[in-house]
Amino acid sequence: MNKLHLYITIIVISLTSSCCLWTSKKDLEFTKDELNLFGHYKIEDTIYFESNLGNIDTIVIVDVLEEKHKGSSCFIQTKPYHSKSVLIKHLPNDKWYGTTWSEEDGKRIAYQSLITIFKSPLDSAKNRTEFSINFKGFTTLGNALGISQGEFTVNGKIIYECSKVIHGYSERVINPDDIEFLYWTAIHGLIAYSSKSGETWFIKYLE
Repeated sequence: MNKLHLYITIIVISLTSSCCLWTSKKDLEFTKDELNLFGHYKIEDTIYFESNLGNIDTIVIVDVLEEKHKGSSCFIQTKPYHSKSVLIKHLPNDKWYGTTWSEEDGKRIAYQSLITIFKSPLDSAKNRTEFSINFKGFTTLGNALGISQGEFTVNGKIIYECSKVIHGYSERVINPDDIEFLYWTAIHGLIAYSSKSGETWFIKYLE
């Protein structure tokens, strides 16, 4: 009886282990098209935006974080995923950061993530790859760049192959300076954005 029980246990463990394997490891990698939408940001890039009222906003790319977890398909383990984020600092005053704590590094500044791409190969095709965007008080809901691209005119300038992204929580757009929507292209990433009052910023240049 004990031998039979042991034999059954071994079979169950073997079957469970085999079910936990997934073979399409290449599906964990980002495609060229997905990375193109991610923009071409580099650490220490300084990016300026000028509004139709002459005001200037400035951000600096402080880091690009990438995390990959091979995982498994077992329900008791973390699913495989791959993420990449561009972290920014607002100048001269940054009000949109937090702090994290770890035993190894102690207290660290958690800068705002302008854009994050997240891929989970075991999710449905519709939800497998998602983009999220955060800028000042603006945040997206769902797949920020999962919409068709078009042509837009902003501050007298034409933007081609551009996605217009609306705030994910419209009820939070209350104050005149709250960002209502922004524009994103593969070439520049964040290229323009507009507040509730109608003031609209357009990318000026890179340093």
